[in-house]
Amino acid sequence: MNQHLPRRMTRQLLAGFALLITLMLGLIGHAVWQIGDLKERMRDIVELRNQKIQLATDLQEASYNRHSALVYQAVARDAFERDEYFQQYIKWGYQVGLARTTLKALPLDEFEIDNLKRQDGLVGRIIDEQEIISDLAARGVMEEALSRLAADLRPLNLEYTEIVESLRRYERDLIRTALEQTQQATHQAISLHLGLGAVLILLAVLVSELTRRLLRRHAVTIFEQMHQLEQAGTRLEHEATHDPLTGLANRVLFYRRLEEAMLHASEEDFSLAIMYIDLDDFKLVNDLHGHAAGDAMLQAVADRLHHVVRIADTAARLGGDEFALLFVGVQETDECPLLCDKVGKSVGQPMEFEGVLLSPACSIGYALYPRDGLSVDTLLHAADERMYQAKRARKAKRA
Repeated sequence: MNQHLPRRMTRQLLAGFALLITLMLGLIGHAVWQIGDLKERMRDIVELRNQKIQLATDLQEASYNRHSALVYQAVARDAFERDEYFQQYIKWGYQVGLARTTLKALPLDEFEIDNLKRQDGLVGRIIDEQEIISDLAARGVMEEALSRLAADLRPLNLEYTEIVESLRRYERDLIRTALEQTQQATHQAISLHLGLGAVLILLAVLVSELTRRLLRRHAVTIFEQMHQLEQAGTRLEHEATHDPLTGLANRVLFYRRLEEAMLHASEEDFSLAIMYIDLDDFKLVNDLHGHAAGDAMLQAVADRLHHVVRIADTAARLGGDEFALLFVGVQETDECPLLCDKVGKSVGQPMEFEGVLLSPACSIGYALYPRDGLSVDTLLHAADERMYQAKRARKAKRA
């Protein structure tokens, strides 16, 4: 009796097992390739696109600060103060150039190249106009400098800001599209592999189960990476608009909210109040107790300011030891001194740091919209002037 399988059946079984092995190898190879491709997409999104978004954000901030320094130079009455703002104007100009140079050095597509060319077309005009205004301010021709600021330079800056913002939107859209494509490719890969696994189950339950586990493990990894990327995007957006030490809104976000609030106030016919807050003798705290004590004081002051404002208001750190508050719906002029007194008392509460008792003190200046100005620049300048008046009065009182 023949104990062996018929030769034809043996060939069929061998062919079946060969097909099984081929499908298994194909399945594993495709899974490895798909995972590598998805990981490469994720790396491109995280490293390149987010870098471009950050550079565009830096470019916006540097351009805005350069313009602000020029505005303050034009409105400053003291020659030394004008010179200080001129130095800031030069510094932020360097930052603008650095951000643009770094952007141009990265791999760019047609839209990004066209966007930078559009920027180039405006940068020359903006720089020429800024140099004229800076020269007028340096020679004390304030009226003409302010006129050119409002009539000539501001429209150019708004157009330039919109071009940079369109680049940021474009990069964010690319990230969103890439995420959607990655998610779709992941679902397609999972569907394909599960389908092949169902066929392989008929031939080898053990092999198909191992394949399914492999796919599920890598699928979980991909979804975890996507979740981490979403969290990274949210964190980058927060870092671009908030101060890293205190968590308050930064200068860019404060100015944006102020412009939005002024537009809303003009439409709804209500008032706004802003406050400039500058800590007194902050440098002395750093010198006597170290920068850790200075940082602790900044964080404590930021926490107190955060609790002073309402949900609709904004507390911001503008940089260094300078803070700002935006109050919405302040209708009475006499409310501002009371608010200043409340803020000053809150800031001035003693605090302890590593056994040392620190007593923060501040000088506060305020401005009321629309009484003290109808534009962002004039309103900020009015608050800044009152703050310096308060500081001088405090120093005179000590003397």
